[in-house]
Amino acid sequence: MSLTVPTTAPFSGAQKMWLKGYLDALNSALMPPAAVEAVPAITGNGVPVTILWGSQTGNSEALGKKLVKVLGAKGHSPTLRDMAGVAPADLAAAERVLIITSTYGDGEPPDNAAALHAALHSADAPSLTGVSFSVLALGDSGYPDFCKCGRDFQNRMAELGAEILVPIIECDVDYDEPFARWSRLLEESLDVSAVA
Repeated sequence: MSLTVPTTAPFSGAQKMWLKGYLDALNSALMPPAAVEAVPAITGNGVPVTILWGSQTGNSEALGKKLVKVLGAKGHSPTLRDMAGVAPADLAAAERVLIITSTYGDGEPPDNAAALHAALHSADAPSLTGVSFSVLALGDSGYPDFCKCGRDFQNRMAELGAEILVPIIECDVDYDEPFARWSRLLEESLDVSAVA
């Protein structure tokens, strides 16, 4: 059984987003570990993909776990990583990087993404030539810096030479449809990469 926020719940958009993130985190915690970590075996021409999440409430992590299942079912080899444990050199060594991040406060990265965000924006950040990437940015259009952290990652990685695999998709409070669209675009793009 999965805990969800009823569509008729008497909350504002921001409250629903927070509650949805909280319930997603609870649902993830309640899932048996094998169900969360399981990735189907690679079949055919699957490609390795690194999925990074940056989140204050757990929404990005929950979407990262969903993406692992989606891409794994397509025969790709996804690895999900918390941005807190990732350095720019890790990005430079990856072929394909998918970033799912929220924006916190006044356009800032969430706590677990702050160090990577700062390191990528430093003068000594490594070249990311040869890396392809895409960003799913979560936000709330009620704030002036809507999806700023996601845009920051998109712009800086492109400046460092990374190639855009799928253009950034920005999500407002309800992110289910944009996530599904982003996932489909990624599947198509990765399937082309696998054949190439």
